[in-house]
Amino acid sequence: MKLAVLSTLLILISIITYAQVRKDKSSFNMPQVEPTQLIAFLTKQNDFIYVDRDSLKPINGIKYKSASMYTSTGYAMVINNKGAFVVIDTNGKEVLEVGESEIEIEVVNGLTLYKKSREYQRKMPIWNWEWNILGGAIKKEQTYHSIEIGVIETKQVLLQKQVPYLEDSYTLNPVAVDDEHIYWNKTLYVVKNQYLKKKDVDVITTLDNKRFIKGFKDSFSIYDVQQKEAIHQDLEGVNTFSIKYGNEDLILDQLMQERFEPIVPKLLKDVTTGSVYPYPQYDKAFPKEIKTATPEQAAFIKNASLIYSIANSPYFLIGVFNYDHDIWAYDWLYLDIHGQVVEQFDLDSFKVSDQIGRLVWPSKEMVIPYQKVTSVKYYTGSDELYLVNIEGKEGDSEYGVWDRKAQLWSIEPEYTSILALDISKGIYALQKEENYTLYDSKKQEKLGVKAYQYIRSDGLVQVKLEDKTVSYYIDIYTGRAYLEQ
Repeated sequence: MKLAVLSTLLILISIITYAQVRKDKSSFNMPQVEPTQLIAFLTKQNDFIYVDRDSLKPINGIKYKSASMYTSTGYAMVINNKGAFVVIDTNGKEVLEVGESEIEIEVVNGLTLYKKSREYQRKMPIWNWEWNILGGAIKKEQTYHSIEIGVIETKQVLLQKQVPYLEDSYTLNPVAVDDEHIYWNKTLYVVKNQYLKKKDVDVITTLDNKRFIKGFKDSFSIYDVQQKEAIHQDLEGVNTFSIKYGNEDLILDQLMQERFEPIVPKLLKDVTTGSVYPYPQYDKAFPKEIKTATPEQAAFIKNASLIYSIANSPYFLIGVFNYDHDIWAYDWLYLDIHGQVVEQFDLDSFKVSDQIGRLVWPSKEMVIPYQKVTSVKYYTGSDELYLVNIEGKEGDSEYGVWDRKAQLWSIEPEYTSILALDISKGIYALQKEENYTLYDSKKQEKLGVKAYQYIRSDGLVQVKLEDKTVSYYIDIYTGRAYLEQ
């Protein structure tokens, strides 16, 4: 059962803000105060007020029992003096009453989507009672979630549901396909005057270059948001196919054998043409014939475990897993769209991760020349920075940040946890034992107090002060605390 899981009222408030600002500034709900200048400030009376970021002067003097930072669109979630959860604008006006529900907010394409979720006990009809065969009490109620998802700016409600808690799979993770299209809940929306209008349904996932995949049962199609007709249709998932090599048909029958079934098969085959489109972008067809390769290279391709299409290039990546205990890693070969083997070239811009985020390509051996590396994760958008998990002296996991370009540790591998708060500016939260420290990797210096129980990227921290646990906000770039001393 989902619990109201966070230890303080602050942590009940969950904001995930995408820093995306629409070019159209004619919106009728534009805030009068720049949201980034408003800071949730903790007073000695344990109330929150909003102050100016620079001067720390109160904006309007309204006190709250709990408060979040503002989104880029000018909204914040607070608990007012009546104990109710509400959403306010930059003037302190209550624009959405949440009550006892949990609330999440996400900003996408300049719109603020919200999700309200309330857990309650629902009386069930007799045929849905849970009977105890040992003679105990009969359970006549079930735990349900009441869910509402909508847009704050226009009060548009996208979804209202009452579902058993075990069936609550609704998440607030909208994806901006482009400036005019949003993907959410298996639906493609077009944005017009801040309202979301359904454009397509049964959408499984989005791809690069404004494309998306639709699926029904075991059939898939690839579309472009600007086109009504499918780019490719009648595609089916496969993990075996053949490719010609001279007079021989090579059967590739060891492909994409994964522990967990992916949402979209890693290889999609056009049932009409026989063309196979590989993961992750399904952007081009794998060649049907190997035209230039040695017999050893052809044998390698026949035994392929992975085939990936390298986006924005004419190349494919082919991997064969080497089960030698001393190696236990993939060997690689490259093939172009004409069926010609390419032995080596620069692929730094291409990254592929497995289903739990561990880097598959480039492999850990290619990223860092360190024999005890357990796993590697790439920091998306960084300049070749990687979170590296190594085996410590006593067999435990230790984490560091490796700079592949400089071939050195940006952060030494001596921490039990590393949280990236702002990759572009080199701001991290480093944990040893129980507490976190705030760290600027570019200046190589610690910021703020010595120990936080946690640090979030929006600046929310939890600290033990005078035998009391206190949650408040800080500036993650300087360590400046927004609380009254």
